[in-house]
Amino acid sequence: MCGVPWCLRKLREFELRSAGKRVVIRRATVRDLDMLVRHRRAMWEETGRYDISTLQVHDRRFREWVRERLRSGKLLGWVAEINGDVVGGACVWLQPTRPRPSVRGTTVPYLLSMYTEPKFRGRGIGARILNEVIKWATRKHYSRIVLHASKKARPLYLRHGFKRTLEMALNLR
Repeated sequence: MCGVPWCLRKLREFELRSAGKRVVIRRATVRDLDMLVRHRRAMWEETGRYDISTLQVHDRRFREWVRERLRSGKLLGWVAEINGDVVGGACVWLQPTRPRPSVRGTTVPYLLSMYTEPKFRGRGIGARILNEVIKWATRKHYSRIVLHASKKARPLYLRHGFKRTLEMALNLR
């Protein structure tokens, strides 16, 4: 498939088998807002970087941010379900960017809040969600997807063809 990662060969499949149970990937809606916030919170809790009060404030701010962008179409989500129960998900923020020679257009899909419930990890659910995101971005003719990966998640992204970049940051507070 003209240089595209091996995992994309299976993009037409809409489900996979996990421990004998059917996993379905679907697009998230505003009705999934609580789950998206819960997954984002769990992701941050697993890093151990923030205390509970900081995360509670973040939950409220993130909920409003996601609600507004889901409704406007500036944020898309994908949800993995087994027998109707959500076991994973991810969001893509259509992030405004400046014109650059290497990027078509002025919007770059930014993958965030990729999360799989702990007891369902290692079964390919994250890979399936990521495949759906890549398929969507390819269909929409985006030239790249960007994200910030935890050390634990980097192997997943590297297997799907993502490359590390030289981004830098200065924390002002």
